[in-house]
Amino acid sequence: MNLLRCDHIHLIAADVEATRQWYVRVLGARVTFQGSYRGSTVYYLDIAGTTFVVFGKLENDAAPVPGTVAPKTGVDHFGFSVGNLSETLAELRGLGVRILEGPVLVRPGLQIAYIEGPDQIRIELCERNG
Repeated sequence: MNLLRCDHIHLIAADVEATRQWYVRVLGARVTFQGSYRGSTVYYLDIAGTTFVVFGKLENDAAPVPGTVAPKTGVDHFGFSVGNLSETLAELRGLGVRILEGPVLVRPGLQIAYIEGPDQIRIELCERNG
């Protein structure tokens, strides 16, 4: 089998513009494409070399489960590595980002925390030492 690498991650957003703005402001995303697809604005965001495709509800999609804004199943979270978790969390708090959990020492050399992104997406931040 060929080796696999992450190519892109799709995010379904309740508010595409607000989601784009959050990832640009908080995580330093760079917009590499803007267009439309099946009735929704779509943005391609480059975050540290990974492409995140952000779009809203698409024409002809089935109605969401009542009380939800995204599919019931899908990605639990995605993660980014950071150089200094404590400093990163302090900076994010200053931006008004909700810290969901952590920091937690998972094992020697690995410390993690979770923050909340748009549409209640959990984002893991990890600091690896050694």
